[in-house]
Amino acid sequence: MKNENNKNKKLLVFRHVVFFVSYFFFLVILASCGKKGEPTLKSYEKPDPPSKLKAIHRESGIILSWDFPKNKEKTIRGCYLMKSMAPYIPLIPSSSRGDGNRSKEGGGEVEKIFLKNTERSYSDKEFMIGSKYWYKIISQNLKGVLSIDSNIVAIEPKEPPPAPGGLLFKVEYGSLTLTWEDEGDGIFYNVYKSDKKGVYSLSPINTEPIKGTSFKDSFDIRKTVFYTVRGMRGGVVRDEGPPSKEIEVNPSNFVPSSPEGLQAIATEEGVQLIWKESPETWVKGYRVYRRIDKEEGFVFIGETPVPAYFDREKPATKRNYRVTALGPSKEGIAAEIRDVVLVPYR
Repeated sequence: MKNENNKNKKLLVFRHVVFFVSYFFFLVILASCGKKGEPTLKSYEKPDPPSKLKAIHRESGIILSWDFPKNKEKTIRGCYLMKSMAPYIPLIPSSSRGDGNRSKEGGGEVEKIFLKNTERSYSDKEFMIGSKYWYKIISQNLKGVLSIDSNIVAIEPKEPPPAPGGLLFKVEYGSLTLTWEDEGDGIFYNVYKSDKKGVYSLSPINTEPIKGTSFKDSFDIRKTVFYTVRGMRGGVVRDEGPPSKEIEVNPSNFVPSSPEGLQAIATEEGVQLIWKESPETWVKGYRVYRRIDKEEGFVFIGETPVPAYFDREKPATKRNYRVTALGPSKEGIAAEIRDVVLVPYR
């Protein structure tokens, strides 16, 4: 009987322990579920606005571009580009949410276009020549809060000029000069340069619109580059026409002209060859060839960086010489002088 009472007491104690342990863990779980982080209004603050909004009219589009910090892209859903035909552009309601489409606000007076947070430019195809438009852009954070306005840009697209024709280039020393045909009065020009065929930025390499029909750029004989030129009408906003035909500047294709004025002076010590310096400033040097035996043909005998070469082979018999100018990777057409021989004095 006594053993049975002890057994019941132990069982009762065990049940109490299990109950209190279970109750403790329940309280811990309940507390953790209800616990929240430190209260913050950071996510409800206005996000950074896009800045430096710019607009250009190019052919069939009004191209708008802006800046926004790359490291803050994840803090916003995207941006709203606002377009109006009146100088006043109201903010859209903070509850508005876009899905990449364009919609109307204010009875159709204001158009909004939602853009992804990674985008930095947009081409508006819906416009009329001669009409005036105002644009601004705002960002929206993940809570739907809108930023303050960017700067507002106004643009009144005009009829763009035609593509410039006759684009050519000429290399002189460390510079390259582009020339093209004049497309009429009141037309300025912008020059675009790229290291990839057909891929150009929105910014020309000239700092100011070009009034004439030529432009001088730096030249690097180690690189292949591409150029195109667009005509534009003067004004605060660029009205650019279509591009000229693209021109490739590939130094590996440069072929120098034939050296001129090749002369030979035969002496008992050898033959002194001289000629005029090549007009191409990118010529690397000259190669000299000699032929004594018709069957053997011309044999390469040396290279020189200057327009002169001394052949130490004594001219006991007649020989012919050829000299070529050497470009970045190709030789030009050879200049030739024949029947060079030492005529002894008598």
